[in-house]
Amino acid sequence: MESLSAWFDRELFGDGGGAGPVVVTVIGSGGKTSLIWRLARYFACKPRGVLVTTTTKMFPPPETELLPGISVAGRLNQQTGKLEALPIEELAERITAYDLTLIEGDGSRGLPLKGWTDYEPAVPPFTTITAGILPLWPLGKPVSAGLIHRLPLFCALTGAEIGDALKIEHLVKVIAGEKKCLFTAALGRKILFLNQIEDEGSASQAEKLAALLPGDFHACCGIIAGSVRQDCIVF
Repeated sequence: MESLSAWFDRELFGDGGGAGPVVVTVIGSGGKTSLIWRLARYFACKPRGVLVTTTTKMFPPPETELLPGISVAGRLNQQTGKLEALPIEELAERITAYDLTLIEGDGSRGLPLKGWTDYEPAVPPFTTITAGILPLWPLGKPVSAGLIHRLPLFCALTGAEIGDALKIEHLVKVIAGEKKCLFTAALGRKILFLNQIEDEGSASQAEKLAALLPGDFHACCGIIAGSVRQDCIVF
């Protein structure tokens, strides 16, 4: 079984890298920050290192994440304790000093699912890869504000009603629906990562979801399923 980190290594740098730095903006819900720090640790050995930042808000990393080769950029809000986005012009200049920039470009208030407003996600124009992340463990659970950020927008996107059991068909619309969805604002190459796939049951659900996605989505987006926690992919 291939590691998640090794898969991203091939995807980001397998051809020797293109012209200019690699900029990955991570969007969605259910593991964005964990994925960013997993990749930051793996790529910290790059000659020019890794920059971690945000176009929204994120908590500063614990000291254990601040390895040599990893830099963090943002404005610290003393009241919230979160890092906030730098001006886009300043960020565009900073990324040129690094082999890889990892950007947290979405927020879900710690919930596993969400709906998107017009200004979300915040994907900067110099993004070379947009990685959309989504967990499947909420399947079968009631659609509710305790599970979903911006619940009314989620219901409008998916057709679900409050109290309904969450279905794979709802998540298909989250990923590739006709209204504002996960990849509407994506730039560069697109990767769908189904996260927290750690047993045969969840792997089967991931395969079923992938099969239900429209053909044109498969044509423009790489699809993988696996686990940030276990650093593995199942397909």
